[in-house]
Amino acid sequence: MVDEERAADAFGTLGDPTRIAVLRTFAEAMDEQELSPAGGMPTLSFSELYDRVDIDSTSQLSYHLNELAGDYLRGTDDGWTITFAGNAIVRLVLSGGYAGGIEFDPVETDGRCPYCDGEGLRATVEDRALLYVCRNCDRKVGGTPVTPAQVRDRDPESLLASTTTRTVQMVRQFREGVCSECGGIADVEVIAPDVETTGEGAQYVATGRCQQCWWRVNAPPPMWLATHPASVAFHWDHGVDVTAEGARDIGANLESGRWRTDRVATDPAEYEVTYSVGDDVLRLTTDDDLSVRSAERVRRDPGVDR
Repeated sequence: MVDEERAADAFGTLGDPTRIAVLRTFAEAMDEQELSPAGGMPTLSFSELYDRVDIDSTSQLSYHLNELAGDYLRGTDDGWTITFAGNAIVRLVLSGGYAGGIEFDPVETDGRCPYCDGEGLRATVEDRALLYVCRNCDRKVGGTPVTPAQVRDRDPESLLASTTTRTVQMVRQFREGVCSECGGIADVEVIAPDVETTGEGAQYVATGRCQQCWWRVNAPPPMWLATHPASVAFHWDHGVDVTAEGARDIGANLESGRWRTDRVATDPAEYEVTYSVGDDVLRLTTDDDLSVRSAERVRRDPGVDR
């Protein structure tokens, strides 16, 4: 369980720009250090820190170091080193992921809307999420969190590619029971969606929830299983890099029937997730938590509309 007082104390410790500068100094030192078999966090002496940090006196530096000690820094015989918690905080600072807006001009991109079947989407950034919006009905089709660092110095095409990469990895981690945000235990469950919410194309939706931080990930089962080894191999054999299939492609894949989910048994629930490329079909049989029980490649029967 979260200890609110303990968390408040830890975050309160960071409420000084000098302490943020100290943590940043360790990130700079880590970036400067040569690769070694031992690896690990750099150790900086008091004098090295005093030379690197813009501060008026040694007594002030001592005070701030002692305030950071424990959660964010650790004293050693040779000086000071940053903890993994301190490293995580400073990476958040460097990415710009802690606060502020993101400047991004909306761009038009390919994709099909699962609600109105319209062609063409608009990519835009709102509340630190890159969203795909239908150009016809103006409904949100999908999206993924972004940080200022992710947007900075990228053109629109490479930004969209980066969000696809992060989404694929996020879903894959959740499918394997690991929260992409905190590393906690993640549970996945297939549910029948409200068509008004998800669009006609999504027969089912799988929702993942972290037990620790309560982060949720929602996507159709074929999106969850796209990175399963059987799917990756099947698509690769047909010249398709399925890991490049992002949120903007889901609507077209579902609406066309190339990606499909059917419940084939109840009590316990069992699902069949299929991927089609031409006349070839991959069928994955899964449990309610998307654990794959079997994988089978078949040729499409021209007399069956599936």
